[in-house]
Amino acid sequence: MSKPGYRLALFATLLAVVVVLLGAYTRLTHAGLGCPDWPGCYGFIGVPMSEHKQTLAEVRFPEAPVEVAKGWYEMIHRYFAGALGLVILGLAVQAVRRRNEHVQPLKLPLLLLGLVTLQAAFGMWTVTLKLWPQVVTAHLLGGFATLSLLFLLTLRLAGSAATLPKLPARLRSLAALGLLLVIGQIALGGWVSSNYAAVACVDLPTCHGEWWRWISPRFHLTQHIGP
Repeated sequence: MSKPGYRLALFATLLAVVVVLLGAYTRLTHAGLGCPDWPGCYGFIGVPMSEHKQTLAEVRFPEAPVEVAKGWYEMIHRYFAGALGLVILGLAVQAVRRRNEHVQPLKLPLLLLGLVTLQAAFGMWTVTLKLWPQVVTAHLLGGFATLSLLFLLTLRLAGSAATLPKLPARLRSLAALGLLLVIGQIALGGWVSSNYAAVACVDLPTCHGEWWRWISPRFHLTQHIGP
């Protein structure tokens, strides 16, 4: 039997999937700086559409000409992310109000609220720091963490977590190892994308005919390539 808040948690999980997909689409369309400021767009709540607003936007940000399509990709992502933040806030408020009920998780909703707040900061830094790879990759990992924790909260509120069979210790260890490998692969994928290196190697499985020698002098975790 599902617990109070289950439907809201399920809605938040589905909304988080949409936010992650919109973030990926924004990245793939090179619209991460579609709006050069945050949280608005050229000082407006939406993308400037009229000729007067666009002229004002170019005066405010002469180094960032208005590109309406890219601006909307970025702002739609922000709108959905903002809505997700409000839903998670609702889950946290509900958890605090029902904290005396033994079936109500408390720490997980509060953790999610802190995480989504940090995600908002990463979203701001993505723009203000001009797409630093470290920030972009951390933002990606934060998005997946938010989605995963919302899914876990949904399972707990659905009552499913308690009915799952307990795995043997060896399988739990393998599952933990698999999870770490998946997280590492996601992080490396984000690092490749944020450094614009998707086509740096034109062959497979080697890179320009080499296996390892090319990694050492160029794999710097501290560089800050701009847009």
